[in-house]
Amino acid sequence: MKKNLNIQKNIIKLILILVCGITYGQTEILGKVISGVSGERPISDIYVQELITKQPLIMADSLGYFRIEYLEPNKKYIIEISGFGYGIQKFDVETKSGMNKVTFELKADCEYNAERAEFDWKNGTANLLLVGSIAPIANSPSDKRFEKKFKIKYLDFGCEPPIAECLKEYNKRIFELMDNKYGMKWRKKVRSDVEYLE
Repeated sequence: MKKNLNIQKNIIKLILILVCGITYGQTEILGKVISGVSGERPISDIYVQELITKQPLIMADSLGYFRIEYLEPNKKYIIEISGFGYGIQKFDVETKSGMNKVTFELKADCEYNAERAEFDWKNGTANLLLVGSIAPIANSPSDKRFEKKFKIKYLDFGCEPPIAECLKEYNKRIFELMDNKYGMKWRKKVRSDVEYLE
């Protein structure tokens, strides 16, 4: 009788351990990272780390999704997300049991954006933005003629460009303004390394 009682107690303990383990293992965060500039996945690589349990650094996938597993329900976690130009940003997430779907919006200050493109265009100071390297490519004589003819300058940031989404917004708006003023002929003569020119 005593032996049966001990077996029953051990079975109950085992069941409790399994239930707790299953519950613990099922709490996870399915995160999606978006840019505060575009509302889409940032163009740069995105790195994510959960700071409370110190899980290894992971990378968001090509759509901006990541998964953090083996968390506890009803607990606050700190998610640290970094991407080129965005710096390191921290987010608090309080988990519920099961899958916790959370969107993380990375904030950015854009010196270059669509509004700046409009302003520069109206003031005759518009640029076509480039991202070179440590040694940017200098303008050729034909590049200089292009700048003079179309009243625009090439601006190469070298190896320290602004956030890609900001740069993209600026250039796309400049492309539209140039298309409206000059038609499509400028596109045949522009430098091929201008960012986001299709």
